[in-house]
Parts: sequence; C-alpha cells; structure tokens
Amino acid sequence: MAKVNGTSLLVYADGTLIASQKGCTINWEQDLPDATTKDSAGWEEHINGMRRCSVDVDGLFSTTGLSASGLMTYITNRQSLILLIDGGGFPIIGQANIKTISINAPQEDSSGLSASFTFKGGAYMLTGTFANMMTDPDGNTTDYDTFTISGIAVSSAINAGGNAFANSNTMSIADTGVYKVITFLTLTSGQAPSVALYDNTSADISNVEALVAGPNVITLTATATDASASLRIRNTGATNFSLTNIYVFKV
Repeated sequence: MAKVNGTSLLVYADGTLIASQKGCTINWEQDLPDATTKDSAGWEEHINGMRRCSVDVDGLFSTTGLSASGLMTYITNRQSLILLIDGGGFPIIGQANIKTISINAPQEDSSGLSASFTFKGGAYMLTGTFANMMTDPDGNTTDYDTFTISGIAVSSAINAGGNAFANSNTMSIADTGVYKVITFLTLTSGQAPSVALYDNTSADISNVEALVAGPNVITLTATATDASASLRIRNTGATNFSLTNIYVFKV
C-alpha cells in the first residue's frame, strides 16, 4: 500500500496557497440522533443525521503570501471561498467559510497561525466515481481572441466583442446526471462567462449558468446522454477574465 507524506498535503484558499503551513487536519462527521425504543432489546439505536466537514490548518505567522491579514478579509467581508486540499493523490474540494483565525506569539519563538474552515455543503474527494473530468479547458476548440491555459486553469481569456467559446476535453455525460463545476473567477472587465454541458455539435445538453466574480459552485443537470460532450465556456460580449483550476465531476 502506497504511503502519503503529510508534507505533500497543502491547503489553498481560492487557488492561493496558505503561507507557511506546518500541518492540517480534515474532519468528517455526522450526527447520530437517538432512535432507541423499548423494542431495541437494550441496545442503543440511531439514525443518520446531519453531516459536516471541516479543515484545521496550522503554520507560522507570515508577513508575505496568504496569511493572517488575507484570511481575515474573508471574515470581515463575510465571504465564502473555494477550499482545496491537494497533494494526497487526489484533490479534496468544496465551498467553505473561515470559522476562526488565531495568532500566537510566544517569547523568543516563532509566531504561529491557525485557522479553522467549515464547508458549506459537501467536501468532495475527487477520486473514483467523483474523479475530476476536466483535463484540458480548451481541449476541442476555442474562438476567444486570447485563451491561455495552465493545466486545468484559464490564466487569460479575452474577447473583444461578439460571441466566443471554448470547449473542454471530451466527457461522457449521462442523461439526467447531476454535475458540479467548481472554480474561482477573476473578472478583470466586461461580461462574466457562462458554462454548460455541450454535445460538441450544435446544442447544450444542460442548463446554462453564468459565473460570478469570486468562488463558484455550479450545478448542471444533463438533459441527454453523450459520450463525447464537453464543458463549454462562453461569452456573448467583450470580456477579460481568468479561472483557477476548474473541477467538473458527477455527484
């Protein structure tokens, strides 16, 4: 069995590495409401209740990179973020909020930083049936004036005007399947892009959803089966934007 070095697991907030990390703990839990009755023969019984996931990060206080001041902005602005834990062989990703940030300052020792994140909804382990389907954001075609990718991120997309689109690598889509799209949009100017599942010939095969500046957790429901579909990113007007890593998976 392959072992995982904990040093390789790193936590990112909206695609930016949290600075000076020393450790992280990922917690999944569920409530178990009591369902014991006189018919339980003296054994406790329960039902499965609410589920939740949280991440605790500890490290050194840093004056560079994403550290205390940057993380505090999410609290003061009451702003959600895309939390990514990567490096363990597959990403763990979801939308989250920061619950607590703490700074400790011991005498003649390194100042420490700790932060606790709570996911909104599911925290998805993108392996097995949940594996990321995105491998190339412009794998088929694109007609943006500029469309530059870095791995599964779009580092620059520019359209002077009119219609523009980019079709990803092919994906096998099942009728009525529900798919999540998770990414962070930086909108420099113009129109925000929209996303949909596309049959690579002429038609969308899901709802079309407009992205918003900041974190995006989009739900697309397929209306047809297509073994060679793609995720289509599109604009109908001038735009200048970038996207962090794009995650597409069936739920």
